[in-house]
Formats: sequence, structure tokens, C-alpha cells
Amino acid sequence: MTIIVTPAEIEEYRSQLQAYPEALKGLDTLADCEGDLECAAETVAIELGKLDDDLGNEDEKGKWLEKFTQSLHPHICTPAFREVLTQGFAGAIGLLIPVVGLPTLIVLVIVYISRKGLDEFCKDC
Repeated sequence: MTIIVTPAEIEEYRSQLQAYPEALKGLDTLADCEGDLECAAETVAIELGKLDDDLGNEDEKGKWLEKFTQSLHPHICTPAFREVLTQGFAGAIGLLIPVVGLPTLIVLVIVYISRKGLDEFCKDC
């Protein structure tokens, strides 16, 4: 599933995340990838050494962000995360940074979750 984030949405996220300059770098990458969320996540993951430059199997391409985000289910599918997400992205990033670090990548995870819908994402938890 390709998720495209519009330039207007990217600017809205920027306005919410001024306190997180590393997260803004993730949004810069998203803009460089013309809003393609998976492209941005894979680019950031490669830069952070979390993903090989050679993505290998064609069936796996376009699924890295989904798999990474799935690994965060225990931290995302909680009442505390739900509460802070309703207040905006900054609180959600603040909650996940101590657990995961990597604000450049976490911002893309939160965009993914917001697009997919928290209820849909957490339905199998």
C-alpha cells in the first residue's frame, strides 16, 4: 500500500514538531521523496544503518515501514499513546523517543499510524 503525503500535510506536521529538529529531518526526507512515505522510511532507515541499501526480494519492497511499525505494537497500542496522539504528533514522538530513539524515523512511523488509523493498526493487539 503506497501512502502519499501531500506538501500541505508535511507543512502541518512541521508546524507541530518545531521542538524536534531531528523529526523535521524525517519530514525533509518525506518531501524529497515527493510524499512517498515508504520511500522516505527506507531512505532514513538506510541512512541510520537499520536497513541494507540492497532491499533484495521484490516482494519485501514497500513493506519495511509496516514491519518496523508492527514491532512497536506494545508501545503504540496503549491508552497513553492514544491519548497523546489525539493531542498531536509532538506528544506521540515524545512518548516513543525514550523507547526507540531515532526521531527522524519515528515521525514517519507516526505519519503511517495516523494514515492507517490507530484503531485499525491496533485491532489485532
